[in-house]
Amino acid sequence: MPLRTEQQQAEIIREFLITMGQSLQQYQYSFACSAELSRHEFNVLFVLRLRGPIVVKEIAQQIPAVSLSTLTRLLDSLEQKGYIERKLDPCDRRSFIISPTEKAHQLMEHFPQHCDCFVQRITQALTSEEQTTLSELFVKIKAHL
Repeated sequence: MPLRTEQQQAEIIREFLITMGQSLQQYQYSFACSAELSRHEFNVLFVLRLRGPIVVKEIAQQIPAVSLSTLTRLLDSLEQKGYIERKLDPCDRRSFIISPTEKAHQLMEHFPQHCDCFVQRITQALTSEEQTTLSELFVKIKAHL
């Protein structure tokens, strides 16, 4: 295989990331729809799954595409559906701590399983050795993000 220039390598990586992003969004969207959640409601639950109970401001920082007023409506909807609880922040009584409920935990436990078929689609074209190498590269890349 001939060596590729840096520009060619960058193009391959860029196209790969765009394709991966679109595919992941499709899996996320299908999961959210199956739970009767909007894409943004799912994003809030995903942030809570990763970060645990946090204040609204921190959720907003994790989802910059959503305005604070939209985030408030999303939180209202998620609370009404039984996925979150709001409690006054004892350190700052002007803000609320958002916590996922048991219902949210149960739902979000299934998301990795939902993505497993996507992982299988990626890895089925690779040998075991290539899968190991890919995993190691992902760990290395993630450490620098």
